[in-house]
Amino acid sequence: MIQLVDAALEDRVREGLGRPAGLTVEFTPPTGGKRPGETPGTKTVGIYLHDIREDLDRRQTGTVNLYSDDKPDPRKVAHHDPPRYARLSYLVTAWTSDPRQSHQMLGDLLIDLARDREFAVQLPESLEAMRLSALLEVGRPPIGERALAELWSAVGHFLQPVLNVTVVLPLPTHMPAFYTHWVTKNLELPDSRIEFPLPTPPPHWKKWPPKPKPKPKPQPPSTSTPTSTPQPPATGSGTEEGT
Repeated sequence: MIQLVDAALEDRVREGLGRPAGLTVEFTPPTGGKRPGETPGTKTVGIYLHDIREDLDRRQTGTVNLYSDDKPDPRKVAHHDPPRYARLSYLVTAWTSDPRQSHQMLGDLLIDLARDREFAVQLPESLEAMRLSALLEVGRPPIGERALAELWSAVGHFLQPVLNVTVVLPLPTHMPAFYTHWVTKNLELPDSRIEFPLPTPPPHWKKWPPKPKPKPKPQPPSTSTPTSTPQPPATGSGTEEGT
């Protein structure tokens, strides 16, 4: 994928400068003993890739569905995770024997690269089918300015005016899962198998599962002895004694 961006950047640089004869485009960083463009009449553009990282701002979650070209009702044929994006950071420099001519080349490149944000890169078919494209940004503040200064110091070269060019590239990291069966008609069930809603709502339980109701305890048999019921005195006619 990176080699595709390198080729597209080289073509864009040559197009932005009018495709002059004798223009050299290099992708190797300069060293202390090498200064491109020292020979009068030569022009060199350096494109140095110095940082590769994932663009976390474009990280997405969810599912992407793929549909067929059937009309009027397209069919869902596959699904996959959203693609991930990489952020490639380049330093673009211009080298000539005259510093003012180098500045003019950088100015022409700045205008051409800032004209269109969409960057023409030959992406894999899986990404083109999703209608994804690469994006180009120029003049974006570099990531870690101190690291860039240390980069020039590490290669043993003096500081050089550069254009910070960033390319955001979609990556073919997703694996589509294709469908093999589709539902072509509605499912019909007989009326006897249709479950209708209850006429009354179900009880609301504060805790689940609900505790069973306690069963009533059996009463022990009575052990008391039966008592005789007193009989009322007899009433009726009789003779009185002692009369």
